[in-house]
Amino acid sequence: MGVIGAGAMGTTLASVLGRLVPVVIVCRNPARAETLFRIGARVHGAVECASRPIVVSRVEDLARIGGVSAVFVATKTTAIDEVAAEMAPLMSELGDQPDAPYTISFQNGIEPGKRLMERLGDPRVLRMVLNFGARLDKDGAAETTLYTPPHLIGRQDRTYAAVSDSLASTLTACGFETRAVDDVEPFVWMKGIVNAAMNPVAALTDASVGETLDAPARVIVERLLAEGVMVAKAEGIDLGDDPVSKMMAVFESARLHTPSMVEDIRAGRESEVGQLNRQILEHARRVGVETPTHELITALIDAFDWRVFHRGEERA
Repeated sequence: MGVIGAGAMGTTLASVLGRLVPVVIVCRNPARAETLFRIGARVHGAVECASRPIVVSRVEDLARIGGVSAVFVATKTTAIDEVAAEMAPLMSELGDQPDAPYTISFQNGIEPGKRLMERLGDPRVLRMVLNFGARLDKDGAAETTLYTPPHLIGRQDRTYAAVSDSLASTLTACGFETRAVDDVEPFVWMKGIVNAAMNPVAALTDASVGETLDAPARVIVERLLAEGVMVAKAEGIDLGDDPVSKMMAVFESARLHTPSMVEDIRAGRESEVGQLNRQILEHARRVGVETPTHELITALIDAFDWRVFHRGEERA
Protein backbone atom coordinates (compact mmCIF):
# COMPACT_ATOMS: atom_id res chain seq x y z
CA MET A 1 0.00 0.00 0.00
CA GLY A 2 1.09 3.57 -0.61
CA VAL A 3 1.14 6.47 1.84
CA ILE A 4 1.62 10.02 0.56
CA GLY A 5 2.83 12.29 3.33
CA ALA A 6 5.46 11.59 5.97
CA GLY A 7 4.31 13.86 8.78
CA ALA A 8 2.94 12.57 12.06
CA MET A 9 -0.26 11.14 10.55
CA GLY A 10 1.45 9.49 7.58
CA THR A 11 4.22 8.09 9.77
CA THR A 12 1.67 6.61 12.18
CA LEU A 13 -0.22 5.01 9.31
CA ALA A 14 2.94 3.61 7.68
CA SER A 15 4.16 2.13 10.95
CA VAL A 16 0.80 0.49 11.65
CA LEU A 17 0.19 -0.88 8.14
CA GLY A 18 3.76 -2.16 7.98
CA ARG A 19 2.94 -4.72 10.63
CA LEU A 20 1.14 -6.84 8.01
CA VAL A 21 1.53 -5.40 4.50
CA PRO A 22 4.35 -3.91 2.42
CA VAL A 23 4.22 -0.09 2.57
CA VAL A 24 5.72 2.56 0.32
CA ILE A 25 5.77 6.10 1.72
CA VAL A 26 6.18 9.18 -0.47
CA CYS A 27 8.32 11.79 1.29
CA ARG A 28 9.44 14.91 -0.58
CA ASN A 29 11.48 16.40 2.26
CA PRO A 30 15.08 15.08 2.02
CA ALA A 31 15.80 15.54 5.73
CA ARG A 32 12.61 13.74 6.71
CA ALA A 33 13.35 10.97 4.19
CA GLU A 34 16.80 10.49 5.72
CA THR A 35 15.21 10.07 9.15
CA LEU A 36 12.81 7.44 7.79
CA PHE A 37 15.72 5.61 6.15
CA ARG A 38 17.60 5.68 9.45
CA ILE A 39 14.94 4.79 12.03
CA GLY A 40 12.00 3.62 9.93
CA ALA A 41 8.41 4.62 10.63
CA ARG A 42 7.92 4.57 14.39
CA VAL A 43 5.04 5.59 16.62
CA HIS A 44 4.76 5.65 20.41
CA GLY A 45 2.31 6.85 23.00
CA ALA A 46 -1.22 5.50 22.80
CA VAL A 47 -0.06 3.40 19.81
CA GLU A 48 3.26 1.56 19.87
CA CYS A 49 4.72 0.00 16.71
CA ALA A 50 7.42 0.34 14.08
CA SER A 51 8.02 -0.75 10.50
CA ARG A 52 10.46 -0.25 7.65
CA PRO A 53 8.53 1.18 4.68
CA ILE A 54 10.11 1.73 1.29
CA VAL A 55 10.81 5.48 1.08
CA VAL A 56 10.43 7.26 -2.27
CA SER A 57 10.40 10.93 -3.17
CA ARG A 58 7.76 11.14 -5.93
CA VAL A 59 4.25 9.83 -6.55
CA GLU A 60 5.38 8.36 -9.88
CA ASP A 61 7.74 6.08 -7.94
CA LEU A 62 4.68 4.18 -6.70
CA ALA A 63 4.12 3.02 -10.28
CA ARG A 64 7.79 2.26 -10.86
CA ILE A 65 7.96 -0.22 -8.00
CA GLY A 66 5.06 -2.22 -9.42
CA GLY A 67 2.00 -0.33 -8.23
CA VAL A 68 -0.14 -0.42 -5.09
CA SER A 69 -3.65 -1.56 -4.21
CA ALA A 70 -4.48 1.61 -2.25
CA VAL A 71 -3.03 5.08 -1.83
CA PHE A 72 -3.61 6.85 1.49
CA VAL A 73 -3.27 10.62 1.14
CA ALA A 74 -1.99 11.70 4.55
CA THR A 75 -0.73 15.18 3.70
CA LYS A 76 -2.10 18.42 5.07
CA THR A 77 -5.27 19.35 3.21
CA THR A 78 -3.47 22.40 1.87
CA ALA A 79 -1.48 20.02 -0.38
CA ILE A 80 -4.49 18.28 -1.98
CA ASP A 81 -4.32 20.11 -5.31
CA GLU A 82 -0.59 19.47 -5.67
CA VAL A 83 -0.90 15.78 -4.78
CA ALA A 84 -3.87 15.26 -7.10
CA ALA A 85 -2.04 16.99 -9.96
CA GLU A 86 0.78 14.44 -9.60
CA MET A 87 -1.54 11.45 -9.19
CA ALA A 88 -4.13 12.18 -11.89
CA PRO A 89 -1.99 11.41 -14.98
CA LEU A 90 -0.73 8.21 -13.33
CA MET A 91 -3.97 6.62 -12.11
CA SER A 92 -3.93 3.97 -14.84
CA GLU A 93 -0.35 3.04 -13.86
CA LEU A 94 -0.48 3.18 -10.06
CA GLY A 95 -2.59 0.05 -9.51
CA ASP A 96 -1.14 -3.40 -8.87
CA GLN A 97 -4.38 -5.12 -9.94
CA PRO A 98 -7.23 -4.40 -12.40
CA ASP A 99 -9.50 -2.29 -10.15
CA ALA A 100 -6.71 -0.55 -8.24
CA PRO A 101 -5.70 1.84 -6.92
CA TYR A 102 -8.28 3.15 -4.50
CA THR A 103 -7.46 6.53 -2.99
CA ILE A 104 -8.22 7.16 0.67
CA SER A 105 -8.30 10.63 2.20
CA PHE A 106 -6.53 10.26 5.55
CA GLN A 107 -7.11 13.92 6.45
CA ASN A 108 -9.11 16.45 8.41
CA GLY A 109 -11.90 18.63 7.06
CA ILE A 110 -15.31 18.23 5.47
CA GLU A 111 -14.45 18.25 1.77
CA PRO A 112 -11.01 16.63 1.18
CA GLY A 113 -12.47 13.36 -0.11
CA LYS A 114 -14.73 15.17 -2.56
CA ARG A 115 -11.93 17.50 -3.58
CA LEU A 116 -9.63 14.56 -4.29
CA MET A 117 -12.33 12.92 -6.39
CA GLU A 118 -12.83 16.09 -8.41
CA ARG A 119 -9.13 16.77 -8.90
CA LEU A 120 -8.30 13.17 -9.78
CA GLY A 121 -11.29 12.77 -12.07
CA ASP A 122 -11.71 9.33 -10.52
CA PRO A 123 -14.62 8.03 -8.40
CA ARG A 124 -12.51 5.45 -6.52
CA VAL A 125 -12.02 7.71 -3.52
CA LEU A 126 -12.85 6.74 0.07
CA ARG A 127 -12.79 8.88 3.18
CA MET A 128 -11.55 8.11 6.66
CA VAL A 129 -12.62 9.85 9.86
CA LEU A 130 -9.68 9.66 12.24
CA ASN A 131 -10.11 9.63 15.98
CA PHE A 132 -6.51 10.24 16.93
CA GLY A 133 -3.97 13.03 17.09
CA ALA A 134 -0.21 12.80 16.64
CA ARG A 135 2.92 14.91 16.37
CA LEU A 136 6.53 14.25 15.44
CA ASP A 137 8.94 14.14 18.38
CA LYS A 138 12.52 15.46 18.36
CA ASP A 139 13.85 12.10 17.12
CA GLY A 140 11.48 11.93 14.14
CA ALA A 141 9.08 9.33 15.52
CA ALA A 142 5.35 9.97 15.73
CA GLU A 143 3.82 10.40 19.16
CA THR A 144 0.10 9.74 19.52
CA THR A 145 -1.29 12.32 21.92
CA LEU A 146 -4.94 11.38 21.46
CA TYR A 147 -6.42 8.01 20.52
CA THR A 148 -10.13 7.16 20.74
CA PRO A 149 -10.94 4.40 18.22
CA PRO A 150 -12.69 3.11 16.23
CA HIS A 151 -11.74 5.10 13.15
CA LEU A 152 -14.19 5.08 10.25
CA ILE A 153 -13.96 4.51 6.50
CA GLY A 154 -16.56 4.78 3.76
CA ARG A 155 -18.32 7.02 1.28
CA GLN A 156 -21.64 8.85 1.13
CA ASP A 157 -23.21 5.64 -0.16
CA ARG A 158 -22.42 1.93 -0.42
CA THR A 159 -20.27 2.39 -3.52
CA TYR A 160 -17.10 0.35 -3.05
CA ALA A 161 -18.52 -1.15 0.15
CA ALA A 162 -16.47 -4.31 -0.33
CA VAL A 163 -13.29 -2.22 -0.58
CA SER A 164 -14.20 -0.25 2.57
CA ASP A 165 -14.86 -3.51 4.43
CA SER A 166 -11.55 -4.99 3.28
CA LEU A 167 -9.51 -1.93 4.22
CA ALA A 168 -11.24 -1.68 7.60
CA SER A 169 -10.40 -5.34 8.27
CA THR A 170 -6.76 -4.83 7.27
CA LEU A 171 -6.33 -1.72 9.41
CA THR A 172 -7.99 -3.43 12.38
CA ALA A 173 -5.78 -6.51 11.97
CA CYS A 174 -2.80 -4.14 12.08
CA GLY A 175 -3.97 -2.82 15.44
CA PHE A 176 -5.62 0.35 14.10
CA GLU A 177 -9.27 -0.40 14.90
CA THR A 178 -11.39 0.77 11.96
CA ARG A 179 -15.05 0.34 11.10
CA ALA A 180 -16.58 0.57 7.62
CA VAL A 181 -19.82 2.60 7.53
CA ASP A 182 -22.59 2.81 4.94
CA ASP A 183 -22.66 6.62 5.04
CA VAL A 184 -19.53 8.36 6.31
CA GLU A 185 -20.90 11.89 5.81
CA PRO A 186 -22.48 12.45 9.28
CA PHE A 187 -19.23 11.36 10.91
CA VAL A 188 -17.25 13.64 8.59
CA TRP A 189 -19.42 16.58 9.62
CA MET A 190 -19.22 15.76 13.33
CA LYS A 191 -15.42 15.62 13.20
CA GLY A 192 -15.24 18.69 10.94
CA ILE A 193 -17.42 20.79 13.24
CA VAL A 194 -15.39 19.68 16.28
CA ASN A 195 -12.10 20.62 14.63
CA ALA A 196 -13.44 23.92 13.27
CA ALA A 197 -14.66 24.88 16.76
CA MET A 198 -11.56 23.98 18.77
CA ASN A 199 -8.51 24.14 16.51
CA PRO A 200 -8.51 27.82 15.51
CA VAL A 201 -9.45 29.04 18.99
CA ALA A 202 -6.65 26.97 20.51
CA ALA A 203 -4.29 28.28 17.82
CA LEU A 204 -5.20 31.90 18.46
CA THR A 205 -4.68 31.48 22.20
CA ASP A 206 -1.67 29.11 21.89
CA ALA A 207 -3.38 26.58 24.12
CA SER A 208 -4.20 22.90 24.53
CA VAL A 209 -7.78 21.65 24.36
CA GLY A 210 -8.10 21.66 28.14
CA GLU A 211 -6.62 25.15 28.50
CA THR A 212 -9.04 26.43 25.87
CA LEU A 213 -12.02 24.87 27.66
CA ASP A 214 -10.99 26.45 30.97
CA ALA A 215 -10.38 29.88 29.48
CA PRO A 216 -12.90 32.66 28.68
CA ALA A 217 -12.45 31.59 25.04
CA ARG A 218 -14.65 28.56 25.76
CA VAL A 219 -17.71 30.62 24.82
CA ILE A 220 -16.28 31.11 21.33
CA VAL A 221 -15.86 27.34 20.94
CA GLU A 222 -19.49 26.84 22.00
CA ARG A 223 -20.72 29.41 19.47
CA LEU A 224 -18.68 27.79 16.69
CA LEU A 225 -20.19 24.40 17.55
CA ALA A 226 -23.73 25.78 17.51
CA GLU A 227 -23.20 27.45 14.13
CA GLY A 228 -21.64 24.32 12.63
CA VAL A 229 -24.54 22.16 13.78
CA MET A 230 -27.07 24.60 12.29
CA VAL A 231 -25.30 24.45 8.93
CA ALA A 232 -25.16 20.65 8.98
CA LYS A 233 -28.85 20.39 9.78
CA ALA A 234 -29.69 22.85 7.00
CA GLU A 235 -27.70 20.60 4.65
CA GLY A 236 -29.80 17.62 5.72
CA ILE A 237 -27.01 15.92 7.67
CA ASP A 238 -28.34 13.78 10.54
CA LEU A 239 -26.06 14.35 13.52
CA GLY A 240 -28.30 12.47 15.94
CA ASP A 241 -29.69 13.74 19.24
CA ASP A 242 -27.98 16.58 21.12
CA PRO A 243 -24.82 16.69 18.97
CA VAL A 244 -23.33 19.66 20.85
CA SER A 245 -23.22 17.68 24.11
CA LYS A 246 -21.51 14.82 22.29
CA MET A 247 -18.96 17.21 20.82
CA MET A 248 -18.24 18.80 24.19
CA ALA A 249 -17.67 15.29 25.57
CA VAL A 250 -15.08 14.75 22.81
CA PHE A 251 -13.26 17.87 23.98
CA GLU A 252 -13.32 16.74 27.60
CA SER A 253 -11.71 13.43 26.61
CA ALA A 254 -8.97 15.30 24.72
CA ARG A 255 -7.94 17.86 27.33
CA LEU A 256 -4.23 17.08 27.09
CA HIS A 257 -4.16 17.24 23.29
CA THR A 258 -2.74 20.24 21.43
CA PRO A 259 -4.41 20.63 17.99
CA SER A 260 -2.17 20.58 14.95
CA MET A 261 -3.25 24.12 14.00
CA VAL A 262 -1.53 25.36 17.15
CA GLU A 263 1.70 23.76 15.93
CA ASP A 264 1.17 25.25 12.45
CA ILE A 265 0.84 28.78 13.83
CA ARG A 266 3.82 28.32 16.15
CA ALA A 267 5.97 27.08 13.25
CA GLY A 268 4.83 29.72 10.78
CA ARG A 269 3.15 27.19 8.48
CA GLU A 270 -0.05 27.61 6.50
CA SER A 271 -3.07 26.43 8.50
CA GLU A 272 -5.92 24.14 7.50
CA VAL A 273 -8.60 26.78 8.14
CA GLY A 274 -9.62 26.43 4.47
CA GLN A 275 -10.63 22.81 5.00
CA LEU A 276 -12.35 23.55 8.30
CA ASN A 277 -14.04 26.89 8.99
CA ARG A 278 -14.06 28.17 5.43
CA GLN A 279 -15.86 25.05 4.23
CA ILE A 280 -18.52 25.54 6.88
CA LEU A 281 -18.82 29.15 5.68
CA GLU A 282 -19.27 28.00 2.07
CA HIS A 283 -22.00 25.55 3.06
CA ALA A 284 -23.62 28.22 5.25
CA ARG A 285 -23.88 30.64 2.34
CA ARG A 286 -25.48 27.98 0.14
CA VAL A 287 -28.16 27.15 2.70
CA GLY A 288 -28.68 30.69 4.04
CA VAL A 289 -27.42 30.19 7.60
CA GLU A 290 -25.63 33.06 9.34
CA THR A 291 -22.27 32.11 10.86
CA PRO A 292 -20.70 35.33 12.23
CA THR A 293 -18.34 33.55 14.63
CA HIS A 294 -16.91 31.40 11.85
CA GLU A 295 -16.44 34.51 9.73
CA LEU A 296 -14.50 36.26 12.50
CA ILE A 297 -12.34 33.26 13.38
CA THR A 298 -11.56 32.54 9.73
CA ALA A 299 -10.43 36.14 9.17
CA LEU A 300 -8.14 35.99 12.21
CA ILE A 301 -6.48 32.73 11.14
CA ASP A 302 -6.28 34.04 7.57
CA ALA A 303 -4.15 36.88 8.95
CA PHE A 304 -1.56 34.32 10.03
CA ASP A 305 -1.75 32.54 6.68
CA TRP A 306 -1.40 35.89 4.89
CA ARG A 307 1.81 36.48 6.83
CA VAL A 308 3.13 33.02 5.82
CA PHE A 309 2.32 33.73 2.17
CA HIS A 310 4.03 37.11 2.13
CA ARG A 311 7.11 35.78 3.92
CA GLY A 312 7.35 33.16 1.18
CA GLU A 313 7.14 35.90 -1.46
CA GLU A 314 9.94 37.82 0.26
CA ARG A 315 12.20 34.74 0.33
CA ALA A 316 11.49 34.11 -3.35
